[in-house]
Amino acid sequence: MEVSAVINLSRRVSRRLVIACASVGASCVVAHEAEAGDPPPYTDYCEMLSQEIQGRKHAFLAGNKTYYVGGAYHCYQPHEDETLGLTHPFFHDLRGRGFGLARHEGSGYGHDFRGWEFYINTRVAYGTVLVDGKRYRTPAPVSMTWRPDKVICKYKVGGVRIYEEKFIAGNDAGCSIIRSDKPIRIEFEGRSLYFPNQSLRSTATVRFDEAGNAVHVAEGGEVITHPVRDETTAGKLIYDGMSTVLSASKPIERFASRVDDMGQCHYSFQVPCDRQGTAIAWAMDDRYDQARDAAQAVLSDAPAALAAKTGAMNDLLNRQVPYFRCSDEDLVKVYYFLWSIYLMYYIDVQEGWETHPHTQTAVNNFLGMHRYDANFQIKVGAWTADKRYYAYGNVLHWKPLLPYARDGGSLPDNKGIAWYSPVWGTTTEHVIGAWQIYQHTGDEQFLHDCYDDYFRELFKDGMHSHWGCHYDAAERLRDMAALTGDADPDRWLRLVQIDGREAWLSSMWEKERPRFFGGGREHPNWSGFAYLRNSYFPEAWAHEMAREWAVDTEKGFFWKVPLSSRAIPALENVFDPEFSSTPDTNYYALLGMYKSRVGRIANQCALAHLRGYNMHWGIPIAPEAWGAGPEPWGDQYSNFNAGKILLFLEGMAGIEYSVPDDELTVCDNMPEEWESMEVRFPVDSGGVRHWPRISYRRKVTERGVEKSISVEGSPLERVTIQPWLEEGRLKRATKGYSRRGQPRDHVGYRFKGSRDPSVTLLIDKRE
Repeated sequence: MEVSAVINLSRRVSRRLVIACASVGASCVVAHEAEAGDPPPYTDYCEMLSQEIQGRKHAFLAGNKTYYVGGAYHCYQPHEDETLGLTHPFFHDLRGRGFGLARHEGSGYGHDFRGWEFYINTRVAYGTVLVDGKRYRTPAPVSMTWRPDKVICKYKVGGVRIYEEKFIAGNDAGCSIIRSDKPIRIEFEGRSLYFPNQSLRSTATVRFDEAGNAVHVAEGGEVITHPVRDETTAGKLIYDGMSTVLSASKPIERFASRVDDMGQCHYSFQVPCDRQGTAIAWAMDDRYDQARDAAQAVLSDAPAALAAKTGAMNDLLNRQVPYFRCSDEDLVKVYYFLWSIYLMYYIDVQEGWETHPHTQTAVNNFLGMHRYDANFQIKVGAWTADKRYYAYGNVLHWKPLLPYARDGGSLPDNKGIAWYSPVWGTTTEHVIGAWQIYQHTGDEQFLHDCYDDYFRELFKDGMHSHWGCHYDAAERLRDMAALTGDADPDRWLRLVQIDGREAWLSSMWEKERPRFFGGGREHPNWSGFAYLRNSYFPEAWAHEMAREWAVDTEKGFFWKVPLSSRAIPALENVFDPEFSSTPDTNYYALLGMYKSRVGRIANQCALAHLRGYNMHWGIPIAPEAWGAGPEPWGDQYSNFNAGKILLFLEGMAGIEYSVPDDELTVCDNMPEEWESMEVRFPVDSGGVRHWPRISYRRKVTERGVEKSISVEGSPLERVTIQPWLEEGRLKRATKGYSRRGQPRDHVGYRFKGSRDPSVTLLIDKRE
């Protein structure tokens, strides 16, 4: 399906879908109650993002506290094919981090340095096809299609065609709907959770609840845990005391079970299947009746539950995130793929320290939000529509860890309901992200929640640099202090000794080599580019540095999958070649180039990175890293990539806005190879949700490059438009522009009271 083919779905929700939403707790496809301006056209993004993944990567689906991994690909290396049924559904509400649950004074209750991939040891419902007297054990699909709402598997087994749809419903129950073109039987087998070489004992039991048509596994046992480094202790199994339930839309037949010598429970059962279809459902809960009821609620109308899930995912991608289109349809898909992962990882536990909904980092390493990753995930959340749900929690999530803070604003790097990871690091950039959320909402109560008993205490004795952003963070803390009534706002500037900033800048520029910022005596590394994102970094230095190092293919960073994490000559002699190119380093470097108005080189690097890193096999991907091969490595659905969403919105589109200042700024860097770009983003003002539309157009003519930028439907009083001149000479332009005080290679227009301003330019290009 072409990206440009917008599917105008009906806004009228059928009675069947409404019933499904009510029964399984899924959100329905509805427009915002009060919308103004020009809301984006409704698009079936689940269909747009559909991709063939068989033989390439495992499947991944997400609910709130439950997830699904189909098959197993360890760091992109095939280990196990997906098959009929539900191979690795798992429950993870952040009660623990790994294999088990143990208490330790150095990490709370539930932390484990091992077992972050514990789901690999789950084996829930592996299907075997029985047809014509033959058994076809766990057949691999001939096709597996991933979408944000479901996974579609197709099989050819013994002359029978089988079609399967797997999804996680709105009530967190996993479901598989299976249809076959001939009558068959399917035998499913599974087992209780047990970790070889880690489990000390199993107390699990299994039974068949005939009245409830359900297989019930009561999980339990003890495991070896690693609550802190270099220390082990016995703890409860991560699932201890929980109930796993499997049920089916048709009567379960030939149930059998056994317990092996290790105490692990094994079970099997059969169900018939034909063209009318059979559904199986899985659910987990601390109470058996709750799990059973969740599974059976989905099975009461599985197609409707799936339609509700599709509607809910499409609603998120249509009504929660900025609309983006450009001339490169592959990159439009990358943009929405990254958003889909970001949203799929959201979790809302409401227990213990988990009091706010927030996104998470990955499924391959560990679930939970990582303190370092939050530096950019917080900023991404600032662009969502419902910021109370999708933005505030990414900041306030860390507040319960204040008693464990260390000097400079260091906090543990992850946490759950009652545990924290005993590894500390900086949170300085969280302040800047929190301020951006305030700018996008004007919510002073949110500032009070962040500042009064959190930031003010966290940073009272100092602030780590985090590649120089402490100066900007101190200014934001000063602004927060002034707005919240703190007595001495300027103390934050004194804390970081801001008067010494210029001297520090001078000492770091060309410290080790010409036209490079920072250290690295033998070879420069990517972190030199991270400084470019700071508001005070000199634009001229940024341009020199990018020209000398960013696009150099021999001594610089323009590797096969740019930008590399170290200068190219150093890549051959690193201890971690798997991380030759990483998403976080490119977020910092590339957004830094855009913030410092590097222009053409920023686009060259960003487009090469997005196409090389986030496109593979002709489909969008989001790996944890790219190895030296080059080949994708690590987690295959990594929210470590989230920061790159900002390359589109804040980099190429160049959008900033402030609700309290009543101002919108558009300072573009639209790539010269594109003919058009369009962004519509949600802004709440006066109780109404607006969707300002910003259109960018570019056309090459005999006279030069004709370029226009228009803004429609903005509720903000003031609009600033700063078109990029593409390193050319301005020949003609809409009257009223200024060159004074503008970013490098831009001119500026200021409008007040005009809701739909537009400008047009003619540029004489200098090749």
